[in-house]
Amino acid sequence: MPARAPKVKGEMRPARPSAALRIAYQRKLERLIDDMHRSTLYWICAAYRRRADELSYDASPARELASELRRRAAQWRKMFSQQAPDLAKYFINRADQHATNATRQALVSATGLSVSVKDTLVSNNVMQAQVQENVSLITSIQEDYASEVEGLVMRSVAAGRDLKTLTDELQQRYAITRHRAKLIANDQNNKATAQMARTRQLSMGITKARWMHTGGGKRPRASHVAANGKVFDLTKGMYIDGKWIFPGEEINCGCVAAPIIPGVDDENE
Repeated sequence: MPARAPKVKGEMRPARPSAALRIAYQRKLERLIDDMHRSTLYWICAAYRRRADELSYDASPARELASELRRRAAQWRKMFSQQAPDLAKYFINRADQHATNATRQALVSATGLSVSVKDTLVSNNVMQAQVQENVSLITSIQEDYASEVEGLVMRSVAAGRDLKTLTDELQQRYAITRHRAKLIANDQNNKATAQMARTRQLSMGITKARWMHTGGGKRPRASHVAANGKVFDLTKGMYIDGKWIFPGEEINCGCVAAPIIPGVDDENE
């Protein structure tokens, strides 16, 4: 974990992601995955048992099984597509509320002043972009799962494996899919909170922040550790690894930004 950099003059508390929101979002994703897996597993087991004798000597039932499997996947693709927008909007709205409240409270704590935060075209555009990214990630969970399951079933048929071996493989795929949901929830919570907090801070006239590396990851990026304590422009980000980025923007980046109140940070110029 990097050494704690000294606090700069006029610095506010950073808007840290809400653990409660991350868990709630992850659980909603997991419930969708659980329902999909139970349904898929039940259908595969029933179909496999029904066609076990035919699959051993005839290719036609295998083709029919693949066709039926794709129809089943299409049903869940539709289910995910229908639920993804509402789930994404719920998550992003909650992340925005958390980031807005955290930024407002940090300003009051630092200055004793309270300001109202109004929606702007920029904040609305950022939120819509975040919603679309979430929708894409949620639907990709089903797409990847369906593709992997079809491959497992067809390889099992081709190799003449028994149902027990197939269900064990399907359970492993299920565990991988659930783990991916956890990673998505963590990454998106970091990113959405950071982006909405930055948007709100800019709307308050705050243009600078100090990069803070939280040291939460098992394999921290050396470049992010080196950025710890450095002041950057909230409109540009910090130039790291050949590109301009913001804290929390990279995949599974847990870094945060401590905003600096304008007019009291001249000594940090």
